[in-house]
Amino acid sequence: MGLVNAKLDDIDFQILTYLQQDGRKSFTDISQEMGVSVGMVRNRYQRLVKDKVLHIIGWTDPVKSGFHAYARVNIKVRPIEMLDSVVVQLSKIPEISFLALTSGDFDIEINTICRDNKHFLDIAREKIRPIKGVFDSNTTMYLDVLKWALHDVTNS
Repeated sequence: MGLVNAKLDDIDFQILTYLQQDGRKSFTDISQEMGVSVGMVRNRYQRLVKDKVLHIIGWTDPVKSGFHAYARVNIKVRPIEMLDSVVVQLSKIPEISFLALTSGDFDIEINTICRDNKHFLDIAREKIRPIKGVFDSNTTMYLDVLKWALHDVTNS
């Protein structure tokens, strides 16, 4: 099992930066640009993956794949003892791309990625609101997403 809090140094952060810019960049190219050995890059990469610092995923551009409705939904849970149950049920909804416990007026924040507003409405009505413990919510629709993680979509 990986470390809970891996100790990262400047070399680790440099490797992560290169891979965030281009996840398919070769160890040889990274090592040449950094001025270190290929073996060092390979060993650091393997440790970062083993320690679950680095996750290898295929990032899909939602707009180009037909998803055009994004929303942030803040959820209030009552009674608060139902919080864990609500989180478990929300985590099973595929359209939810982000789920976090929050401070303030609401207990949970989720982000959704849907095909269109009708799809979002169906998710809200059929999958989120019926969850026992969901008491109140506040939704903000994103009108135009200009950056996904490290992917600036204005230059795509």
